[in-house]
Amino acid sequence: MKRIALLAALGLACTTVPALADVHYYFVDSIATQAGKAEPRAQAQELEKIYADMEKQAGIEAKLVYSTNPDINAFATEVEGDKIVVVQEGLLEIMDGDRDAVAAVLGHELAHHKADHIRAGRRKQESARVVGGILGAIVGAKLGRHGGEVAASAAGAAVGVGAGNLVALKFNRDQEMEADRLSVGWMIAAGYNPEGMLRLQRHLGELESHSKAAIFSTHPTSAKRYQAAEQQIAKLAPPPDLLARPVAPLVDAEALAAAQSEIKAVADARLAEALKPEAGDVDAAALAPVEKIGFDSYAALQNQLLFAGDKGKSKLLAKNHLTEAQLTRMTATFTARMQENPALAERYSAEFFRASQGKLAAYGRDLADSYEKGQDLKLDPPYPIDTAATLFAEMRKRGAPSLDAAQQSAAEREVLSQHGLSYYDFLIAHNWWSRKARIALVTGDGSVMAKYYGVGEDDTDDVADEDDGGSKANAEAAGVHIGKNVHVGDNVRIGGKPVAKDGN
Repeated sequence: MKRIALLAALGLACTTVPALADVHYYFVDSIATQAGKAEPRAQAQELEKIYADMEKQAGIEAKLVYSTNPDINAFATEVEGDKIVVVQEGLLEIMDGDRDAVAAVLGHELAHHKADHIRAGRRKQESARVVGGILGAIVGAKLGRHGGEVAASAAGAAVGVGAGNLVALKFNRDQEMEADRLSVGWMIAAGYNPEGMLRLQRHLGELESHSKAAIFSTHPTSAKRYQAAEQQIAKLAPPPDLLARPVAPLVDAEALAAAQSEIKAVADARLAEALKPEAGDVDAAALAPVEKIGFDSYAALQNQLLFAGDKGKSKLLAKNHLTEAQLTRMTATFTARMQENPALAERYSAEFFRASQGKLAAYGRDLADSYEKGQDLKLDPPYPIDTAATLFAEMRKRGAPSLDAAQQSAAEREVLSQHGLSYYDFLIAHNWWSRKARIALVTGDGSVMAKYYGVGEDDTDDVADEDDGGSKANAEAAGVHIGKNVHVGDNVRIGGKPVAKDGN
């Protein structure tokens, strides 16, 4: 397939129209800043650098577009008067190890614009090949090496060409030779080894010996193009050190490392912004004691009540010199304060989880630090994601986290005991996994959210919405956490749903 497709390289249009249902087009400058994977990002950045050099020498402005088409091709075209150069993924794959050959390709396509070959080709209307008008759809593509990564992370780079089409025209012998000649001159002026053009022509020459395609009857053979390029290089007499420069890859280790560093910096900044504690002061009045219990102590007490359950509640209240009526009044007061002050509610989250007990107490404290300091979770998962997803699905069927004492006992006996967990342990782990999934989503990985909540990755933005729990059927459960809309007291709530009745 790729051997046949190589016939189309540098404007040589094939007579067969490929299946292009999964092909998409992206502006290269957008991929260079949006791609969430280092390889396509670095590739786009290096393409931009080379293209800018060649564009400057050509004195032509044309938009560079990346196509996910795995066929080996590049072409120049126009859409509603806008000049465009399209470089396909298949071509970049075979040229990935030769930076100068890539410059030769880009210069050749710019030359078609410079010499006004596009309009001449349109007038002739010879064997025009429609290669697709794309308007932003980026789902389920079966792409090449980088295409899927680009589709997943550079939606904003999609090219919308309206009713127009991207068309690769068939150029005649003289036009192809002229494009090669101009490209060689620009390569030398821009500091690229013009022998990259010769290496490119050798590729075509190797192909010609295996094919008798009719296209060679109307286009110059690779041997002729090679000879013409060789003569042009000799005529222009580039500096010996330029000709001696060794072949270099399009993306070297330094460029890849720089792209990785950029992506990490973007991810770190997004994470810091997303996890930043709620703005606003928590003044002394908001923390003032109610029934002689300060706010932080109250948050810890609610965790202790949850851990104690129905059986231990009376003893715990007595230890704190509280009655049921006092607990109810205290709950109403602190809840009202938190509803007025999101920063106070976030403080409650931190203090609640910092008081965690039992076998997963460390995960509660990890969660508390994440809320309080606006940082990533530090611990490895308490159990695998598959186990976490299975447990959450089963517990949600039973109504968790809104279970009474009898339901909690049944859940522990029938589901949780197999994993050595109490209902309390499950709630701590669930909140930890919820935070873990949201953090992963913020950094561009929707797989944890999708796996845990049993949704498609396209739905994870809705599931992750911590303000309203999302709009999906399971979104309310997905928002389970101590946070902005916290409710505590007789119907203690973690997030939007009560975890137990009567303060348990």
